[in-house]
Amino acid sequence: MTCPGCSPRLLTSRYVRRTVGLLLRVASLGLWLGLPASAQYGTAPPAPYPIGYSGTTFTGEVVGTSEDTITVTHTHKSKTDKFEGHAAATCHMPVTKDTTEPLPLSQVQVGTVVTVFYEEKTIKVNGQKEHSNEIIAISFVQVKGKNVKADHQAIFYCLPATENLFFKAFQ
Repeated sequence: MTCPGCSPRLLTSRYVRRTVGLLLRVASLGLWLGLPASAQYGTAPPAPYPIGYSGTTFTGEVVGTSEDTITVTHTHKSKTDKFEGHAAATCHMPVTKDTTEPLPLSQVQVGTVVTVFYEEKTIKVNGQKEHSNEIIAISFVQVKGKNVKADHQAIFYCLPATENLFFKAFQ
């Protein structure tokens, strides 16, 4: 490709600028399109997880609990999303800074902000298929109105003792 009156050096620098500019526009569009539409749904951070876990999470405020279930909501502007799930097993939750114990989900205080790690399951109830969210872990984001630093947000598993965990990184 030639340009009347252009030196090869000028042609190369124009080509490089155009190419880099195009790549930056495409990359920023890709990042923008890749952002989740609802911030409460997310992807799990790299950590050990059971085989088959796809990395789905939901972050929001606890509005109800029972021994093995939790209800979490996330409100953004005028839209509220609700998550309900049941624990695969008793969750090992913090009792002090350094220790955990198996505790029922009813020990999580209403108003606490948590990230719930879950798997969607299909179960049969009275011969009918129903969708269910099985909680495999929980992480505390805000406790008693105070944010938990990101590097202190430990993952507390709700899995049977026989469950094997394998390191996974999700994109």
